[in-house]
Amino acid sequence: MHLLVLILLTLSGVLPQSSDYGVNYSTLVCAVRGFSVSIPCYYYYHPINSTVVQMLWCSMNSNTDLCLNPPYVYNSSSNTKSDFEFAGNNKSDCTLLIHNVQFNYSGEYKFRFITNLIRWTGDPGVTLQVTDLKVSLIRLSGNGTLKQGDSLNLRCDVNCTHTSSQFVWSKNNQPLNTSGPVLHFPALTVRDSGNYTCTWETNVTSGSETISLHVEGENPAQWPVAAVVTATVLFVIFLILLVVIYRRWKNDTVEDKSGKAGAQPQVKQLPQSNEEVSKQEEVTYATVSIKDNNMNKGHVNTENKKVDISVIYSSVKIK
Repeated sequence: MHLLVLILLTLSGVLPQSSDYGVNYSTLVCAVRGFSVSIPCYYYYHPINSTVVQMLWCSMNSNTDLCLNPPYVYNSSSNTKSDFEFAGNNKSDCTLLIHNVQFNYSGEYKFRFITNLIRWTGDPGVTLQVTDLKVSLIRLSGNGTLKQGDSLNLRCDVNCTHTSSQFVWSKNNQPLNTSGPVLHFPALTVRDSGNYTCTWETNVTSGSETISLHVEGENPAQWPVAAVVTATVLFVIFLILLVVIYRRWKNDTVEDKSGKAGAQPQVKQLPQSNEEVSKQEEVTYATVSIKDNNMNKGHVNTENKKVDISVIYSSVKIK
């Protein structure tokens, strides 16, 4: 009789076998503070006459044992929104996605599912480790401010062991053709100035940190070209100024010469009194000289002299 009851219970699925139910997840998951992480999870159950009615995630920081009672970080029967988001389904995927991970999220998490026939918790659970990603500047030569010729390393550190992790470097959001946690600069130039970002990636999460480099001084490879260009521009400007000044000076000189050559002296005519006019007439008359071309040497023709004086005098009076 007892054997018959056991057979009937087994056929109906009430008495489960451990091989028909279970939860699989990694033992350790790393996450960078402030970023998101997904905790992969897969569950299985006997499909005959079984239906999943509820799915739960709990944190062992606030729960105990087998996640039998609240509080839960996720409950499929609740619409409460939080940093914990269920990214699975009611078939086999029980992945938990955690946003904006914080240090107090570190700890063990367990998944529990309930069907119409059985309740099951995956035990042991999965451990979440939250860490910071740090980029350190390690000086190999030089001190103080960064200068040309100094050498250094940028080192990306994450305090979490993950076999499938990788480091990706970028400068000013442009990817660099390098990998690994260390970025080496054997001899800095001003071209190396910029923002360098180290991104740590795994199959379940990623995180990044940025550091700025400012290298003082001029790039030796570019300085001669810049100097030649600058000197050439200044020289051209200097020649243009000389030509402009010379042309202005030449125009001013020509104008001065032409002005002096064409200028006529002007005598201002002042009004004269009757007495001054009379004196002028006397002076004019007194200065009249009489010449007779027909005079013989040593003789004066007085008759001709009178006639000439009369003519000259009258002409002076008319004047």
